[in-house]
Amino acid sequence: MFRLLIKRRIGQIKYSTQQKPTVSRWKKFLGPVGERPISHITAFGILHEVTAIVPLVGFYFLLSDANQRAVFPDEVLEESNRYINKLRSYVGLEPINKDSLVLARLTMSYAMVKILAPARIFVSLALTPVTAKWCVMPVTNFMRRIYGNIFSKRK
Repeated sequence: MFRLLIKRRIGQIKYSTQQKPTVSRWKKFLGPVGERPISHITAFGILHEVTAIVPLVGFYFLLSDANQRAVFPDEVLEESNRYINKLRSYVGLEPINKDSLVLARLTMSYAMVKILAPARIFVSLALTPVTAKWCVMPVTNFMRRIYGNIFSKRK
């Protein structure tokens, strides 16, 4: 496609055959993420879940090793354990003790993980390209070798 250049002074029409390579603004900004967005989204999802589950388990065991009473009043703890015992008996599991701290520790662990959500998102975003390159893409390439490229565009 030719660009039409008009010089106003002379009134001549000149054609330019040089085309500037057009690169999308998004591709400049995104870099490697723009080339393989699905692998990066998958890597972010995996990292986001890992950065939620690992601290949840870690905080729970940290609180159970500390062996402190919960910050909840005893009435709240007994009522919540009674409610959980109803649910457990409905499902067919054995009830827990009415003074058990399991539910309180789980609740406090969950709250701590939610407080750390901005840090988790930052870590997930920072490690997404590395995880996509070293974890997601090798699995994708392996699956492509086994099953063939079933999602390729047909010609």
